[in-house]
Amino acid sequence: MTDALGGLRVLDLSWGPAGALGVLLLAEHGADVIKVEPPGGDPLRGYDGHAVWNRSRRSVTVNLQDPTGLEAFRRLAATADVVVETFRPGVADRLGIGYDTLAAVNPRLVYCSCPGWPEGHRRDGRPGWDALVQAASGQQWEQPGWRPGPVFLAVPLPSAAAMWLVAAGTLAALVARERTGRGQHVRTSLFQGVLAYTTQIWSWVPDGGFGYHAVMAKTHPPGIHQEMVFEVAGGAWVHTSMMSGLPPKRSMDEVVGVGAEPTDAARFGMLSEAERAEFTARRREAYRRWERDALVTALREHNHAVEPITSAAESLGCGGRPHPQLTANGMVVEVDDPALGRTTQVGVPVHLLGTPGRVRAPRPAAGAHNAEVFGELGYTAEQIAAFTAAPGDPAVATGTVPGAEAPTGSEVDR
Repeated sequence: MTDALGGLRVLDLSWGPAGALGVLLLAEHGADVIKVEPPGGDPLRGYDGHAVWNRSRRSVTVNLQDPTGLEAFRRLAATADVVVETFRPGVADRLGIGYDTLAAVNPRLVYCSCPGWPEGHRRDGRPGWDALVQAASGQQWEQPGWRPGPVFLAVPLPSAAAMWLVAAGTLAALVARERTGRGQHVRTSLFQGVLAYTTQIWSWVPDGGFGYHAVMAKTHPPGIHQEMVFEVAGGAWVHTSMMSGLPPKRSMDEVVGVGAEPTDAARFGMLSEAERAEFTARRREAYRRWERDALVTALREHNHAVEPITSAAESLGCGGRPHPQLTANGMVVEVDDPALGRTTQVGVPVHLLGTPGRVRAPRPAAGAHNAEVFGELGYTAEQIAAFTAAPGDPAVATGTVPGAEAPTGSEVDR
């Protein structure tokens, strides 16, 4: 059995989740991913998420503004199938590692760029933080929140979408290379990622009318979704649904034991506001008399859709035994991170029956594979120490040089 992407080499120059997670999808299906970091390591290593984003790969450090370091990277790129970077548009060219430069020595190279803003956009020289892309793209208007007006989205939607675009665009270019024999420049961005979500729900806010503002009922004031979240015994919670796809044997109110009609939505809607409030209070009190698992079983036996509301810790088994279904699906794995120790992480999200992916290794320390990777290119230990050390480090044989310009395309704003 072979890996789906075995034999491919990917150089990952990305920072933040969009590029790193897009590359992770390739790494855990067999690609040899080498994370290329500045001397001292990726500054985002302080994020807990970094341990997941950057597992299953090797790491080298290199000073791209040291001529010897730049030459070493170019020699490494000549052996690669894919380069992924998240610099602002123009930065890679200024560093001497842009697509045209690398493609000239490696015509089969697939080069994927994922900045915050696409090249040519009026904001392409500005910081590409996830929250700023949210704000400027309209996404914070389009997602109703707990109050009228725009809201900050806790989920980094631009990066979350761009992650998939990085992987899909790279794989599409690799397939095209099989026909043409040549690589190409794949370009996406956090901005294009967030638009991929926005197209699903686009509304013209100033003239949104009832249809737009009614969506607010999902959060505030409590509407249909909030009204279907119930507290049960012991401080636990469940979420019920009117859409199970099966004819109910008894109504939910009858199963729960609310008593005193009405039990259907149409008759409930005919009650006065005071009557609805009184009935809702009785309904919620009835739910609180049930143990969560017993209630879930009872509702499902009568063809109602319901799920217990669990915390991420409970679902993933943090601090205890992982959920058996997630373990069976390979969606929860235990990883021994060199800095954090034993961690519970999400596993490989795409399953291939013939060539399954797997977590190959924990996140490497910055530069852990300098000797291994650059040694294969013929560099001596002294040469490697010189172009992989931080500027001013005693290991640098001659003088000091400034560090490489930082990418700003995929960081998460928190």
